[in-house]
Amino acid sequence: MGMIFHGLTTNPEWLLHRLIYTLLIVAGSFLILRWYGNVIVHLMGFLGRRRAMSRGYGVMLQRITTWFLWLIVWVVVLRVWGVDVTAVWTTFVSLLAVIGVGMLAVWAMVSNITARFFIWFWQPLQLGQHIEIFPESLTGEVIEENLMFTELRQDDGKIVVIPNNLFFQRIIRRLPDVGKANADEKIAP
Repeated sequence: MGMIFHGLTTNPEWLLHRLIYTLLIVAGSFLILRWYGNVIVHLMGFLGRRRAMSRGYGVMLQRITTWFLWLIVWVVVLRVWGVDVTAVWTTFVSLLAVIGVGMLAVWAMVSNITARFFIWFWQPLQLGQHIEIFPESLTGEVIEENLMFTELRQDDGKIVVIPNNLFFQRIIRRLPDVGKANADEKIAP
């Protein structure tokens, strides 16, 4: 004879069955995940003998998949106890999507701002300087610098806006200033 307490039945038999199922699921998961960890260790050892491979890849693969498998286990446990996980699952996935988009936006902004400070410090390019960026073969005069972007005016007058972090991912060639090069030629004997 069970009582209903806030929508949950307190029938001892029902509770005992759920508790046993939960313990079996968790214990089985521990065993399976321990076996899975050994499989990953042997797989990484096998692949490591075939080619040079960082141990970090195996650790990262194991951690990500282990977290994902534990998430699935807890969803199953919640279902055993009669909890509707669709709302929980939808909220969790939505939260991950928002965090992912937010982190991507923040990462892009922070990397561009950090790159600008390094450009100011090391000065691989300066305002008014002619540069060429490889492998795109973009050439032009640096006409504007700000925290996010650098603008180049190409020879045809078009303006190219380049994110600052691109200057740390590409090869930059400093070109001689056309007006300065002509003045140097006139001075030379």
